[in-house]
Amino acid sequence: MKIKKPVIVEELDIIEDSQFIIDNIKSNGEDIENTHFKDLYITNEDISDISIGSTIFENCKFMDCDFEKTNFVDVIFKSCDLSNSNFSNGYFNRCEFTSCKLIGANLYNSVFKEISMTNCNLQYANFDNASLNKVFIEESDMSNANITESKLKDFQSNGARFINTNFFKTSLKGIDFTKSEMAGIIVSNNYSELSGIIINPIQAADLAKLLGAIIK
Repeated sequence: MKIKKPVIVEELDIIEDSQFIIDNIKSNGEDIENTHFKDLYITNEDISDISIGSTIFENCKFMDCDFEKTNFVDVIFKSCDLSNSNFSNGYFNRCEFTSCKLIGANLYNSVFKEISMTNCNLQYANFDNASLNKVFIEESDMSNANITESKLKDFQSNGARFINTNFFKTSLKGIDFTKSEMAGIIVSNNYSELSGIIINPIQAADLAKLLGAIIK
């Protein structure tokens, strides 16, 4: 699957002052574009309901911040920590996440299009009621994440971990998990989520336990 890469202009304004976001964006509600943020550390700030485009975040930490209803278009996140921040009702299009932490991040009811996540920690992240279209998860950990009542289309993974991941009421039809690790996932009592799922023999043996089967 080919994912469209973020479109970033050649010359970006470099910002290394955390107060810039707090003063110019939080206070004035200004959008962000054509900017390269480096080494920022921001915690417990409201940066919601704005648009961010053609921007790079590198080695930035946004801890417990509120990005609700924020649009991210053509954005690159490199070595960033976004753990426990709120991205609910957000929109992500042509974005890359590389070596990032999103542990416990709230991505509820968000839309993802043309997204790649490589070497990321997404444990306990919340993707409930989200739409994931053309999303590639590589060498990343989605253990204990919630992906319930969500829509997956052209969702692909390679070397990812889905341990105890909650897929309740999310159809996995046509989704290929054979190149990733999957075990102990959570689904509904009628196992309807598993219809049409593509798995390898080891994964099949684990899923058989959901049905009460005994494998010898």
